[in-house]
Amino acid sequence: MEAWPPPPEFKVRQVYGIVFHPVSGAVVVQDDEGRYNLPGGTPEPEDNADLVATLRREVHEESQLVLSDWAPVGYQLVREDGQAPYVQVRYAALLDKADPITPDPCTGRAYGRVLVSPADAAELLRWGERGAAQLAAASRVAAERWGLTIAAAGTARQELS
Repeated sequence: MEAWPPPPEFKVRQVYGIVFHPVSGAVVVQDDEGRYNLPGGTPEPEDNADLVATLRREVHEESQLVLSDWAPVGYQLVREDGQAPYVQVRYAALLDKADPITPDPCTGRAYGRVLVSPADAAELLRWGERGAAQLAAASRVAAERWGLTIAAAGTARQELS
């Protein structure tokens, strides 16, 4: 994870939120029938190159979450064979409310929402050391910016309804 801001010469292709519950200090993870992901997605023209607009739109489209605050955590530069390098950004975000679950307008799928500790989220996501580092960095932001006590590894998993 590189420090903010991402270099302007690379296209941002992914904006994900590590969304913290304000009481439990757990993070929201999407559950797509046992495949897990963070809420977020791809910048669209209507976002006008505003990454926060992408974050807010995507976490609501995919997981019906409304955010009260957010802060950049960092980015990673991705180099894949046959493609121009691009950037994936991560934000820490504070949950304001969770609206009722509805299908994502882009995929037609309705994703479950679970609250887990950041350490357990790293295991569910299967992103390895990079993923664990991203969740740890977001946890530091959440503790410093919002005064959250971060949920400990092994905290009971809860459905977010």
